[in-house]
Amino acid sequence: MKSVIGADPYVLFDKKSGYYYCYATSNTKHNKTFYIYKSKDLINWEFVDYALDTLKNNWGKDWYWAPECYYNPHNNHYYLFYSARLKDELTKEYFYEDNYEENCKIGVAVSTSPEGPFINITDRPIDYYPYDPNYLDVDKVYKNTFSKDIDLSKRLSAPKGVYLSSIDVNLFFDEDRIYMFYSRCCYRNCIFDEEYQKFIEESNIVAVELDTSWWFDKEAKTMPTIKKEYLSYNNNQRQDKFTNIITYHNEKQAWENGHINDYDNNFGSKRNRRWSEGSTTFTKMLNGEKVYCITYSCNNYQNALYGVGIAFSKNALGPYKKYEKNPIIHQIKEESLYSTGHGTIIEKNGEMYYFLHGRDNVEHDRTLYLAKININSTTDVSVDKVEMCKLIEE
Repeated sequence: MKSVIGADPYVLFDKKSGYYYCYATSNTKHNKTFYIYKSKDLINWEFVDYALDTLKNNWGKDWYWAPECYYNPHNNHYYLFYSARLKDELTKEYFYEDNYEENCKIGVAVSTSPEGPFINITDRPIDYYPYDPNYLDVDKVYKNTFSKDIDLSKRLSAPKGVYLSSIDVNLFFDEDRIYMFYSRCCYRNCIFDEEYQKFIEESNIVAVELDTSWWFDKEAKTMPTIKKEYLSYNNNQRQDKFTNIITYHNEKQAWENGHINDYDNNFGSKRNRRWSEGSTTFTKMLNGEKVYCITYSCNNYQNALYGVGIAFSKNALGPYKKYEKNPIIHQIKEESLYSTGHGTIIEKNGEMYYFLHGRDNVEHDRTLYLAKININSTTDVSVDKVEMCKLIEE
């Protein structure tokens, strides 16, 4: 049996063809990236092609990650959302400085078929400049924020404000509203943790509401835009707003701390970090009430604590309360199950499934897995056995 190679998978059920389509982070081949697979049963998959043509209207340099595909019934087009790192010459345009290393943005490509090819709508990412005006940019006052010899009082003199690097986009359609959830990268989000008395770079799940006019463009030529209330300027410089959704400090859970000692444990070659990424937002009726649910992954996939958490809210933009028994999916060495995370929710025959990546050996590539998820209440969540998907060979 061959496994199905891919990371950060997203699954779309295509009513026209009756197939489930999976889009996943991949290598790049012949200037195309993102795997496309299709399946009738969510277990047995066949390779279709690569999704995105990186030669046409391309704004990205590398780090093509986490594609998600949505069918638009108003114009019969398929929209591929993804993140990538900007070309060097575009960095200053979007981050107002030249040396912003992890300069990731979100792009959108379209196709008339779920099998592609997907072509970028424009040669620019989404017109959105998320900015944190309250962040103390400590990287500008310390040469090494993780050194034990730094003068902590200097952090208060750090300049305020930083632009967000954005990855792992997920759209959530809620009646007549469209929300864009994404992950704020760890880079340039270095927080002093009072409990551990050290700096830790953190990624968070955040969100913005989109205007809906682009969704009704019959020709599928309009890029998504944010709602006006998120649009902001300071001296003619864009500094757009966002809403925090999942952060460690709002509700601390120990399993999220898989990398907070990485600097010392790796002799200074790695940074102390906390990751919250790869989210999927959806709703479920619980006890007659509409509940907003969000799944997300914490830590890096190479860490034993990497896994999937879930949180609940009465509103799309929160506040969300984390499930007390997180993580709901995690490594099980006895079953040779590792690196379980960054998935998507898909419904089939009235049941809910979580489609994710994982590994059966820590030396192997990430491959596709599936597990039935049972959400009985906000205090009762269980996941059935995680099952490896199979590749149908020609």
